[in-house]
Amino acid sequence: MKNADIDLNAIELRKRFSPKRYASKADLEKFYDQLYPNLTYQDFRRILYSLEKQNMIASSGRGIYAIQSSVSTQNTLKKRFVPTLSQNIKEISDELQDTFPYLHFLAWDTIILHEFMLHQPAHHDVIIETEKGSEDSIFNKLSEKSPGKTFLNPDRIMMERYVLQQSEAILISKLITQTPVGRKVNGVPYAKIEKILVDILVDDEKYFIFQGQELVSIYENVFDRYLIDEKSMLRYAGRRKAIVKLKHFILSQTQIELMQFDGDSH
Repeated sequence: MKNADIDLNAIELRKRFSPKRYASKADLEKFYDQLYPNLTYQDFRRILYSLEKQNMIASSGRGIYAIQSSVSTQNTLKKRFVPTLSQNIKEISDELQDTFPYLHFLAWDTIILHEFMLHQPAHHDVIIETEKGSEDSIFNKLSEKSPGKTFLNPDRIMMERYVLQQSEAILISKLITQTPVGRKVNGVPYAKIEKILVDILVDDEKYFIFQGQELVSIYENVFDRYLIDEKSMLRYAGRRKAIVKLKHFILSQTQIELMQFDGDSH
């Protein structure tokens, strides 16, 4: 089949998959197989390429595609989340990589969540998660430049009494094994948004200012604006023994519709 012979059938495609706004690769292949009985796999690959090139679909990871709205503009098309880096987190990351060149760590800044919230906090934290056994060394190093603003494994009481008194604090903790790792952002090993969403749900003592309706707002806004790798998020939730909690929260408290499970899942 020649490229010129392939009609992407945009209207029918969006009508078929609009209820959930997502489709698996297998679903898309079945859809076009029904339209073109002699469709080869190479033909289907060309169709996928054309759909992505024309911003009709966007990959959200591991064979799942978001179906872009027919009224989407360049400002509303779903894209992967890429954080804006603060100068401070860049300097912290550079210092750690220079001092501990073989250290495996992830960083992120809670300020990236503010745009998704109902109310804007005056405080934010730089989160450093590092491999087991290196926490004390990282704490000592970062405390040299930021004494009184660097905290190791803070609990709820420490958060309320000391951390929140700072406009910006640095929180250090152990990196959970099998944490999903994405590409570096301007040289910073930044945590993936899927990991962040699970962490603020599970670590409700540390991230208590993001609970309640704020958590609902964060989840709904992130899913509405960005491509989310659901399998990666669920796999990490499983690592944190929080799949049931994650499913219950999304299904009972948000308007989010996921490909990976539905209202009958347990």
